[in-house]
Amino acid sequence: MQQLKHAVSTNNADSTVIKVVSAQSTLTWVSPAENEVFKITQDATLPVIAFEFRAQFVGDIKWSWVIEWEAKVSGLKERARKGKTLNTFNESGSFVSGEKTWTADFSGQVLGGTLSVKVQVGQKSLTRTVAIKGQNPVQESIATYVASLDGMTGFENLLEQETGSKHFIDFDGEPIVAFDKGYGITQMTNPAPSYEQAWNWKANILGGSSIYKDKVRIAKKYLGQSGRSYTTEQLEHEVFSRWNGGSYHEWDTASRSWVRKKNILCDANTGNIGWSMDNEKNQDKTEAELHERDVDTYKKGTKGQSEDHPWTYQGVCYADHVLSK
Repeated sequence: MQQLKHAVSTNNADSTVIKVVSAQSTLTWVSPAENEVFKITQDATLPVIAFEFRAQFVGDIKWSWVIEWEAKVSGLKERARKGKTLNTFNESGSFVSGEKTWTADFSGQVLGGTLSVKVQVGQKSLTRTVAIKGQNPVQESIATYVASLDGMTGFENLLEQETGSKHFIDFDGEPIVAFDKGYGITQMTNPAPSYEQAWNWKANILGGSSIYKDKVRIAKKYLGQSGRSYTTEQLEHEVFSRWNGGSYHEWDTASRSWVRKKNILCDANTGNIGWSMDNEKNQDKTEAELHERDVDTYKKGTKGQSEDHPWTYQGVCYADHVLSK
């Protein structure tokens, strides 16, 4: 005869009522609260998010989790995002444990978004969902971190230009996302950032540092070609120009020295917009005239560029703008 699990005994009194409760039916969450909000620290550390449930059960428990973030265009302004979703990031995991508690760690990654955790006990299951938001680092922390990386002199100037040294929009606690899929404090675009690089400002800077160092290497090779000499200031302009796109200098055979490209006129009212004066539509016009002609199309991004409005994003103008501050 098979023995019944969780069997109970009673006395023989007619008035005795015994309530038999299934262990699985008593599953309840202890913590955290549904839709509770947790914040990544200013120093890019994941908050302590301890999941705990209660059940009269001994044995293996199936845990699973999914964290997801829909990256919507934000710009730099503190307001609700109205832009479209550019990308959806997600990570997931599962494990079996005898414990009724689990502290979220995402294998050491610092991630944000919507986190859903599920526990399965026999045929019963529970799901709890929380939100993870971000907090911007202080300037001192950014400077200290950048200083800890080799070969990054001047990089803090780029961070200030790109995002005002911010990683998150304070309004919603989510990373800055540009229309061109630039993410976070460095506006990391190409290569596209990982989920953690989008949320962890240190990982974002570290990813950007690799790109920056590559720009420095290319700039040195370009300026030093054929044994040519260059100054520290010229190297800085060349690096910053290439960070945004394209070289800054051209070789002047008369003076036998590097000079700023002569055919680029910049719109001083912007950070990186200018005109090629080789284009006949731009010739014989002043900066003010070109600005008045094209300014209304800037807000459309590259879609605003046309035969009648032949302005472009210029690395030369970007370098001039950043280094004139």
